[in-house]
Amino acid sequence: MTIKLKKQTIEILKVLKKKPDEILAKDLTKELKIDYIVLMSSTNDLIEHDLGGFKEKEIYQISLNNEGVDYLTNGLPERQLLNIMLKSDIKEIGIEELLKKSKLPKIIFYVGISNLKKNKWIAQSKASGESKIYLISEKYPQTEMELFLQKFEKNNIIDYSSLSKEEIKQVDLLNKRKLVRKNRKTQRIIYLTEKGKNLLISEIKELGQISKITPEMLRSGTWKNYELKTFDVSKPGPLLKAGKFHPMINLINEIREIFLSMGFTEIRGPIIESAFYNFDALFQPQDHPAREMQDTFYLNNPKVAKLPEKNRVQAVKETHENGGNSGSIGWGYEWDVDIAKKTVLRTHTTATTIRRLARFYRNNEKVPVKVFCIDRVFRNEKVDRSHLAEFTQVEGIVIDENVTLCDLIGLLSEFYRKLGFNKIITRPGFFPYTEPSMEVSVYYDKIGEWLEMGGSGIFRPEVTYPWGIKDPTRVLAWGQGLERIAMLYFDRKDIRDLYINPIKWLRSQSY
Repeated sequence: MTIKLKKQTIEILKVLKKKPDEILAKDLTKELKIDYIVLMSSTNDLIEHDLGGFKEKEIYQISLNNEGVDYLTNGLPERQLLNIMLKSDIKEIGIEELLKKSKLPKIIFYVGISNLKKNKWIAQSKASGESKIYLISEKYPQTEMELFLQKFEKNNIIDYSSLSKEEIKQVDLLNKRKLVRKNRKTQRIIYLTEKGKNLLISEIKELGQISKITPEMLRSGTWKNYELKTFDVSKPGPLLKAGKFHPMINLINEIREIFLSMGFTEIRGPIIESAFYNFDALFQPQDHPAREMQDTFYLNNPKVAKLPEKNRVQAVKETHENGGNSGSIGWGYEWDVDIAKKTVLRTHTTATTIRRLARFYRNNEKVPVKVFCIDRVFRNEKVDRSHLAEFTQVEGIVIDENVTLCDLIGLLSEFYRKLGFNKIITRPGFFPYTEPSMEVSVYYDKIGEWLEMGGSGIFRPEVTYPWGIKDPTRVLAWGQGLERIAMLYFDRKDIRDLYINPIKWLRSQSY
């Protein structure tokens, strides 16, 4: 059966048949003197007829930075210092004098001295009262590092995989001295299939189709002599590597749109927060373990925060000491305003929620109030595959009269349904700021499991009463970590993937 191919594809096939094996795409473009895009287009024609194809391979390359290039030209600092002594026939010299002669920056000079000692070319002594160095060797052969540096004279860029174990050691040493750059790139390799290798050129017929008409063809009318190529719109287009929003930004915007569609308004708060809003206003006792430095980042600058109105501070103080007018008996200790003034990197966005309760009280607002917050929080935790010291929380609250857990379940069901989770269950739970409290789980179809998403509940009276929010007015609240949703959305097993930016994963995400 005769195969029809474009003239350019036939030329590429002829060259590939002469090659013993596969060839780098960039080398083939140089040999054929054609554009890279033209080559890949012709390769797609080969793929369509099962005659050839391409594969991608990630490679690591190393090159010298500006300082490394300077040392390649003028010699490493130790060699420069040695040459100064040899040219002037100096057997011993004071450190300060050599520093002046070398005209090297002080830090580079002492790197050179250190390596001269490692090479056992000099000794250093203070026997005369002055720090001096002495030449102690007769021969000064090129070191392994100097020999390796010479490889960059022929090639500015070297493939890391082509290096021997000894050469890799030299790369590591150069890297410690901050003289090299490491780059990662993707190589495309063109190859022929068995069908392509066995196909005779005589069995190929040149295709007279064209994909575009030039102005010259229109003027001369020669376009009538060609058959216009049809386009298969079902085939994927070329892989674009243009800039795009990070998947986390897209997810945040999606969640923001969900809240807005449910009638919520977004709120923001300061990252540097007072212990008052972060802990005390949430009825967390001042000796609670969560306030310790192993869990919370405390600041030295600024060290003290400004508190709200005195009467609200007094209301929170009384709630801690004896329950105030909340109906509680409080914690029964003497509340310290100085502890409340300490500054922290906020550990949750609930601190921003409390600021909204304070504004509700201050402005004597009317219910209902529906707000949400998507923002960064900080906890002094060890970073691993499931924990970060800096992450993002998603939180929503509703202030209204006579609202109950049934209303909260309805809100949660709608929120998670809009996120793509159609099944939701709630169960009794415990959270320090809410009573009653609920745990929320959703059914994730991809893995066929129920997954816990976060906490929710009704703010307890000790939290709301200091801000004038009293029964029958109540505050429904729920929140969770954004990264927990993101790991499900993007099927990532390590939470760090969301921020270290694996390039293959990012390229696979939609625009």
